[in-house]
Amino acid sequence: MSIITSMFVPFTRPQITLFYNLVLLVIGFFVIGKKFTIRTGYVAILNSLTALLLARIVPIHQSLTGNKMLELIFTLLMSSVGSAILFNLAASSGGTDIIAMIIKKYSSLQVGKALLVVDSLFTIAAIKIFGVEIGLFSILGLLMKGICVDVMIGSMNEAKLFIIISSKTEELGKFIKVDLNRSATVISAKGLYAGSDISVFLCVTSKFEQARFRSFIKKVDPYCFITILNTSSIIGKGWYSSDDQLDSD
Repeated sequence: MSIITSMFVPFTRPQITLFYNLVLLVIGFFVIGKKFTIRTGYVAILNSLTALLLARIVPIHQSLTGNKMLELIFTLLMSSVGSAILFNLAASSGGTDIIAMIIKKYSSLQVGKALLVVDSLFTIAAIKIFGVEIGLFSILGLLMKGICVDVMIGSMNEAKLFIIISSKTEELGKFIKVDLNRSATVISAKGLYAGSDISVFLCVTSKFEQARFRSFIKKVDPYCFITILNTSSIIGKGWYSSDDQLDSD
């Protein structure tokens, strides 16, 4: 937005970025909520001021390496990691990220795809203003960033759902509560083959705890049945909160 606008107004790109961020923060305050605005405002204003400072200290007027593809990839990786961290905290870095969060709130789109929709409008304009080559690089970068953000958010929130069928109810329950400091849902059941009384545990752990938990289960009950599922959408006490919960706290 700032790059395109700077072609038509007598202001620098960091100055235009600061202006856009302030306007969008006001809109975000009324549409998304106070907590989102505080988190995003801190990052967006700091980002804009840092850009103003760097423009004076280390001005860049041309490509650093002369290799556009190399610079595009590294720029996307850095910005995608930063955006994913912020989106995961129900915040953003400002700019079109705020518009993407507004679209996400009122639609079923994931934030990465919402960002893709918003940025595509400015990418189309880039083809007209900067030429076909830069426009095609912009389209490629846009697609890559939308995919990277969704993948990274899913990776950050990844957890393991254990479905355990075992007769060692007390041993497993004690390990979950004391050693893992977590809870579980325990369902009393009966085995179809032998007709024995068993327990079915439903327990969610982090991806870092899963190896330890699985090792203990097999040690205490070598004949138990374990199913481990990957999940990235755990909402509830002790885990992640929804965006609505964050804004209503």
